Amino acid sequence: MFENLQFGPCGTPYQDEEDEYVKIWEDSKIGIVAVTICKPSGECRFLIHPDYDEYGDTFIEALETQAKGMKRDDSEKKLYFMVEEGDTIREEVLKRCGYSNRGVYEHNRYLPKDFEVPEITLADGYSIRHVDIEKDFQNYKAVQGSVFPHCKSMTLELAKKYARAKFYHPERDVVVVAPDDAFAAFTTGRMDPNSKLAETEPVGVHPDHRQKGLGKAIVYEGIRRLQKHGAEAIVILGAASSEAATKLYDSIGFERRDVNAWVKVI
Repeated sequence: MFENLQFGPCGTPYQDEEDEYVKIWEDSKIGIVAVTICKPSGECRFLIHPDYDEYGDTFIEALETQAKGMKRDDSEKKLYFMVEEGDTIREEVLKRCGYSNRGVYEHNRYLPKDFEVPEITLADGYSIRHVDIEKDFQNYKAVQGSVFPHCKSMTLELAKKYARAKFYHPERDVVVVAPDDAFAAFTTGRMDPNSKLAETEPVGVHPDHRQKGLGKAIVYEGIRRLQKHGAEAIVILGAASSEAATKLYDSIGFERRDVNAWVKVI
């Protein structure tokens, strides 16, 4: 998450003042015990060392105080937390603090550890390869912008910065090339170098090349390359809950876990 904030190629560059949204909580004996995040949008997160779960109420209270300090007027502000269903520790502390479960907002996806990538067959004239960001920049920007509007503002400088992220490896930044040499689909296999936790993110197919099985093909290739590079687990966190995304990830074999929005007005 933090790497993506710093190095993500789409949207606006990360600003130093965004550091203020993140607070680090330390115990003098063991170091960092929690991280809390409060964004102007009202989205909040708290990540707690298991030995400090009993302080959850304290962290939420601090987030609410922080959010009030970020308000520009006296109007009500809605705070929300995304919690995977079954995370009873977070659910209970949010209940105690007056938050209500507003239902499914998105999904987390988990690939079975014994997953074997099937043989990939592409439509005639299509091929898969990894990108060279500098040489392929215009095609790279065009295909991502066709799926995610905020990527239309991508610059070569931001794309090259993205390639310096620790989760990035050029062989895992994969595209499907159409017969006319334009990019038809894309994904990046991101992997934390320490935990080997990995994800295929982002994923997309250009509108002109849909209904050809390219979405499934590009995800399979992303998985294959992550496995080759030693991924311990492959996930998609915060996967879109649209009908198309749900159908794609279900068909591949990702297990689905609902992520609910817990909301409170302060």
